[in-house]
Amino acid sequence: MGQAEAGSAPEREPEREIDVGSEASLLVQGGPRHGEVIAIYSEVTTLGRQADNDVVVDEPPVSRRHSAIVATVNGYYIRDLGSTNGTFINRRRIFNDEFPLAHGDLVRMGGSDVTFMFQYSGAKTVRISKVDPPIDALIVDAKARQVFVRGQRLDPPLPRKEFDLLQLLNSRRGEAVSRDDIAGHVWAERPDGDVGNHEIEQCVHRVRVRVEENTSMPQHLTTVRGFGYKLD
Repeated sequence: MGQAEAGSAPEREPEREIDVGSEASLLVQGGPRHGEVIAIYSEVTTLGRQADNDVVVDEPPVSRRHSAIVATVNGYYIRDLGSTNGTFINRRRIFNDEFPLAHGDLVRMGGSDVTFMFQYSGAKTVRISKVDPPIDALIVDAKARQVFVRGQRLDPPLPRKEFDLLQLLNSRRGEAVSRDDIAGHVWAERPDGDVGNHEIEQCVHRVRVRVEENTSMPQHLTTVRGFGYKLD
């Protein structure tokens, strides 16, 4: 397999064997490989845009050598390899330190449309419908224009403007997006910017109805008072 960048793997005690076997895997959520299970057999598994990585995600937000999953005697860890847009575990950005992985953790590279669910399972036939994802999982697949909430695809899909709003917020996930930016992106056919706050609020509300368990206490699409909205 391809080598991780220098310094990406921790020092290990040579006399202790690391049995990675087939117990760990990554469940792909989003993108053309959605639902596929990638078994982790190696001591170091690299992820990135470059073709010689063990797991290749060919998307602009992903760095050539983005991150690595490392098997140790104490379990599995993930490390960001100095990527441009960061590595996120359950929406929390990690940096150069190794971060322990637990079953069900969601791994996301930068603003990629693809998310990986880390799981301890050797089964090659596990599908997204057979896995209990974290309760707050919200995945936006920009290429397929599909949205997955707690592992289930929204059906019927979001209408165009609602999806455009959600995708804009997803592309800047964790960042407050102004109402002006939302108006310019979602209502691009109105170059004069004639989009009222009420129209934006109604669009936000329709998205919340589809993706939130409780629209009065949103966990994903939150309001930034006096400015705009943010997707957590």
